[in-house]
Amino acid sequence: MGSDIQTPDRAGLTDLGREPVLRKKLQKIMASVDHVVGYVPMHNARFRQLTLIIAMLALIVGVYFSFRAQPDLFRQANMGPIVILVLFAVPLTIYFNALEFVLSARLIGHKIGLKAAAEISIIGGVANMLPLPGGVIVRVAALKAEGASVARSTSVMAFVAFIWAAVSFGYSGAWLASGGAIGFGLLFIVLGCMGVIGCFALSIQLLDDHVITAQLFACKAGLVLVDAFRLYLCLLALGVAADFGQASVLTVSGFVGSSFSLVPAGLGIREGISALLGPLVGLTAAAAFLASAANRIVGLMVSAPLAALLAWKVGQQAKAGAA
Repeated sequence: MGSDIQTPDRAGLTDLGREPVLRKKLQKIMASVDHVVGYVPMHNARFRQLTLIIAMLALIVGVYFSFRAQPDLFRQANMGPIVILVLFAVPLTIYFNALEFVLSARLIGHKIGLKAAAEISIIGGVANMLPLPGGVIVRVAALKAEGASVARSTSVMAFVAFIWAAVSFGYSGAWLASGGAIGFGLLFIVLGCMGVIGCFALSIQLLDDHVITAQLFACKAGLVLVDAFRLYLCLLALGVAADFGQASVLTVSGFVGSSFSLVPAGLGIREGISALLGPLVGLTAAAAFLASAANRIVGLMVSAPLAALLAWKVGQQAKAGAA
């Protein structure tokens, strides 16, 4: 029987042989992902309860080390913005993250409730604290538990990441340009527009559902706006005289930080990018850095008790199911 792969000459593999080789490599990668995902039984209530308890403890540890790194961060802070941050802005972020996952599942033909999606988002947020793309693995495992293939689940997570990049760069670029940093602003806007065009082209050609793609863009836009509001509140809490536009410029650092999966939760990356962007719109590097650090710490402080509450509820459901 003849092989599809031709014998390579001095120039390497021929065009006919390259496609099967690439396909085999992709199949090996997907098999590896499937193997890893198999160790994350998201359909098991006891496993989810244990994971949420670990999540709560990990978040508490994260808050502790964050305070150790910035011990004076909230010593002279204005409490009004922090109260709004804790009671409104951070829960709104969790809501948008959950809605994003609901829409992601719907994009590949599966239904996940908002409550379950919020649980997965919190677990995924803690998994991101590991030096690997833990949040993606948790979400792929949850979709697989609903019957989706690993390939489709991984693809939709990558697609949503591209949407996030497009929205973040476009939004931040608009505020950069209006703040006087026209060169960087236009560059970011071009990147954002290219991302929007690319995502809708992929959606129409491959996914055949531009409506849910538009909903995902709206959801990500809401998430980015909430992140800008959180950063604005953090600047006010730290006594920095800033406006909403200056805080908005820093939002792109969230995407950039998340892209560095080898650094737990992009720790230090987001703050560093914020410190670089801040001076472009009149903020000091220190103010931008500290606002991003404060945003991270408050997010961890709110997520920890929510993880504990979800763990208790999952445990009660498991007991009811056993009885």
